[in-house]
Amino acid sequence: MLISAPDLAKRMADGENVALIDVREREAWQTASLPGALNLNVYDYFVSDSTPKGYAAMAGAFVHAWQQLGIANGATPVFFEQTVGMRSPRGLWFLWFALGAEGLILDGGVDAWADAGGKLAPGTGRSAIVSDAGAPEYQPAMPQLAATRVETIDADPTTAMLLDARRPTEYDGSFVHECCARAGRIPGSKLLFWEDVVENGRFKSAEALAHLAAKAGFTPSKRVIIWCHRGARAATILVALKLAGYQDVAVYVGSWHEWASHSELPLLRGAY
Repeated sequence: MLISAPDLAKRMADGENVALIDVREREAWQTASLPGALNLNVYDYFVSDSTPKGYAAMAGAFVHAWQQLGIANGATPVFFEQTVGMRSPRGLWFLWFALGAEGLILDGGVDAWADAGGKLAPGTGRSAIVSDAGAPEYQPAMPQLAATRVETIDADPTTAMLLDARRPTEYDGSFVHECCARAGRIPGSKLLFWEDVVENGRFKSAEALAHLAAKAGFTPSKRVIIWCHRGARAATILVALKLAGYQDVAVYVGSWHEWASHSELPLLRGAY
């Protein structure tokens, strides 16, 4: 799932076919990126309805953008941003979900590449945005990586757990984004703040991540449904849990933005 900057440089020098995918804003890519990198905006996409149909549209949006990049068959996709944040994990999650293909995250991102002596160059060439515009529906290869709204509502605590990846102030309802109709959290959710799984721009060790998850009350024996505000931060936690050995993990992509818009759905406010 992860590759260090020195390992990436060696594999490229050895002639391995890799597709470098810069998931930062287009302007940042155009300013300075890994030489030959493509640009893909995976951040701004928001699913309008967390249903099988909505998720088929989401998969179609990704596949449509992916095809625009013209990545050669057999190339290993490597997603990166400035440092590990919420974009490169979302890129990898999209790849898994829609196409069931393997890929990597450059641990530490552009900063780690530069620190390791890697050259940077202005981004040119192909750029795409994950968007519904012109994209047909597509049946995702790994639908289990996206929990629907109904699955989230009906989650059985004996077999599944809900993980809130947002800030503690979002969790307790003392802060709400202006675009959200209500403040609070999905009942039954436990908090694991997404920034706690990274350190100095890189993912923490598998052992540290497993300890963090256990301390927050999670166990790899249950399915973990992860959510945040609009589905991006949750992907960082999903990758962290997979690094820690969790197998059955999913993102509720509509997350709080969608949940809060349904006034019939319950919420909780306040501390634990």
